[in-house]
Amino acid sequence: MHVELEQIEGRRFAIRARGLEVIVDDTLDAGGPGDGFRPTELLLGALAACMAGTMLNFAKDQEIPIRGISMALDDEVSKAPTRIGKVSVSMTVETDADDRRVRSLERVASACKVHNTLQAPTEVVLSFEAT
Repeated sequence: MHVELEQIEGRRFAIRARGLEVIVDDTLDAGGPGDGFRPTELLLGALAACMAGTMLNFAKDQEIPIRGISMALDDEVSKAPTRIGKVSVSMTVETDADDRRVRSLERVASACKVHNTLQAPTEVVLSFEAT
């Protein structure tokens, strides 16, 4: 996977992958235009999409009917170091599945790649150059 970032102006950035683009900026309070995503919103969105997508793949393979999925995610900031210390996820799945299959859906949703990445330390290697 390859993702690129380009500074547009100030703290406004374009993030690009596979010919797609999303704008990231600061809130109005921080001096940004406020019309782009904040980095932490992208992180929460990535978690939600990964959980839902992984669960839908499993449901399809197991022939578990799902009529719809909705999710709300909230973060709590921790300090030393500053980070997202907690993510609360509220997921609603519209299905007629029995309790056993619903528990399987829940287990699979919480085992997606992004969730697993957030649960275990990930090595980040920075190559830095000033020109």
